[in-house]
Amino acid sequence: MNVENALNGWIACLLAATSVVAPLMNAEAGAANRAIVDESRLVVRLAPLDAGAAAWASGKSGRAGFDRILAAHKVTDVRPVFATVAVADRLLVHAQRLRLSDYAVVSVPEGVDAAALRAELATLPEVESIEYDGIAHIAGVNLTPNDPFFATHQYSLRNTGAQPPYDPGTAGADMEMEAGWAITTGDTSVIIAIIDTGVDIGHPEFTFRIWANPLEEDDGLDNDGNGYVDDIFGYDFANNDGLPLDDHMHGTHLAGIAAATGNNGIGIAGINWHSRIMAIKVLDMNGSGFFTAIAAGIQYAVNMGADVINLSLGGSSSQLALKTAIEYAVAAGVVVCAATGNDNSGDLFYPASYDSVIAVGATDSRDRRALGDLCPFDVLGSNYGPWIDVCAAGDVVWSTFPAAFGNYGIYCLTSMASPHVAALATLILTLRPGLPPDSVAHYIRRGADDQVGLPSEDTPGFDVYHGWGRINARITLQALAFDFEPTMTVPGPQSVTELDTLSFLVSTFDSNLTDPQFAVNAPANATLVDEGNGLWTFSYMPGPDDAGVYQVEFIVTDVDGNADTEYVEVTVLDGCGCTCHADPANCDGVQDITDVVQTINVAFRGVAAILDPNAACPYETTDTNCSTATDVIDVVKMVNVAFRGANPATEFCNPCP
Repeated sequence: MNVENALNGWIACLLAATSVVAPLMNAEAGAANRAIVDESRLVVRLAPLDAGAAAWASGKSGRAGFDRILAAHKVTDVRPVFATVAVADRLLVHAQRLRLSDYAVVSVPEGVDAAALRAELATLPEVESIEYDGIAHIAGVNLTPNDPFFATHQYSLRNTGAQPPYDPGTAGADMEMEAGWAITTGDTSVIIAIIDTGVDIGHPEFTFRIWANPLEEDDGLDNDGNGYVDDIFGYDFANNDGLPLDDHMHGTHLAGIAAATGNNGIGIAGINWHSRIMAIKVLDMNGSGFFTAIAAGIQYAVNMGADVINLSLGGSSSQLALKTAIEYAVAAGVVVCAATGNDNSGDLFYPASYDSVIAVGATDSRDRRALGDLCPFDVLGSNYGPWIDVCAAGDVVWSTFPAAFGNYGIYCLTSMASPHVAALATLILTLRPGLPPDSVAHYIRRGADDQVGLPSEDTPGFDVYHGWGRINARITLQALAFDFEPTMTVPGPQSVTELDTLSFLVSTFDSNLTDPQFAVNAPANATLVDEGNGLWTFSYMPGPDDAGVYQVEFIVTDVDGNADTEYVEVTVLDGCGCTCHADPANCDGVQDITDVVQTINVAFRGVAAILDPNAACPYETTDTNCSTATDVIDVVKMVNVAFRGANPATEFCNPCP
């Protein structure tokens, strides 16, 4: 393939396309005013195929009842959501487990009652789920730029307290990117997929940075057999072609935040200066698109080798196909970051609120939750809720625009925050290739700056407005680069009496510490409770017959597998816990005449019994005699055990030693 000729051709196409949509760039609408679903598109998960049946031959699903109903309603546009292609074994196992091949999208023709068709299809045993296709939109708003300069505008990376021009900001309210770059500026081996409105692949900030499919030719054929024709520089799922061009500016803006080339003497500095950018277009020139297109785009990114996916888009409805695509990505080891949305609401926003997605809220140049009051136009504010993970700068963020729109400009809120986090994830993977998504998320959360926003919202530890805090590249990357060994502090020897409770604190230090593991070579009635800030409370209550000396072993492990092991010697003292003896002075562990006399004294002579308060019926033998009163039956049982060889385990509710 002649990449240079193909690239030049794409640039010409982009310039021609973007000039048409320029008048749309000043339009702005809140997410609450956009449609949630498109009722003319039905997303179906079909039951697995019968053995020997073929799917998607001549546009048929291979399920007779389903295909028959569609034919009766003259439905001609039905296709799989996910491409059915040969993939590596490590991906195939997840594709089969999640049944990607069983998802289909049905375009309902005009004149057909979509609700009635949906209800009819839902009655089929071949249909496991059916829902309308969700409508996604960019999680941000747009403004044509009027200032091309970078140095005084990138407050998210280095905040001097003098940017942006709309507000003085707060010095130091940034992610300490300069210190982060001292550790790493990224690597070409890491691929970040921008799934959005496309990317201006000819932008000077992206020279030699755009991911290219090495096996594809510009010849109208699917050369690499991945299910897509001429996908040389990615794919356009909004228009079903191999030209993921940005006719809206949003996707190019995201790509610049994450990966504009740094230290090149022009424009801005992206967070990762070397990673490759995979352009995947799923939203049209108006910033809207289908959830199924996003799902297909995610599958494409995973299959083609993306390490990190950024999703600065979404909607207020959930969809099984989209959720499945997220699960496929994470199962394949791909980190997924998504914007929480801009409705200033606690409502769920998808895909950010799905499990395993790093959900990103937005802050402003003062480290407050972004409400859009610093933007030169009206916006609502960063969403919040218990599903948010972290925040990043999102208010009045400068980045790249397509050349036709001036090369640089601003956007606002959570769309811009998400690529900050996605790019930080690429730097983490530069230092730790192959680190699982949950571990990447752990580093990002533990490295975040807490309590930097308004005290009423940014409370200690996790909160619903800022999550774990505003991201900090220095802290996060130093934890990886210097790889601190975990250390643990435990107390000296401890003692406790049977049936009493022993508690003490264990403290740990490591910025990338996972939940500790511990082992106790004693009965399993010990607990370890996370108190936060590296402190854990160990509690242990020995049973009535646990007297002895034990070595309690504590093991703490970080995400790199480094471990520290410490021991605490615990002596359990005899608490005279023999539940069948009345007098502690006779707690000799032997059933004899003395015990019988003690029992008679308690039962019939009014002597006070020393009873085990934790036993339901300390002197009784069976449920039928668990009267909690010591009587003649108990005496008989005692005699049976002491002198007739009866088994105390069958004679007593709480057997004696």
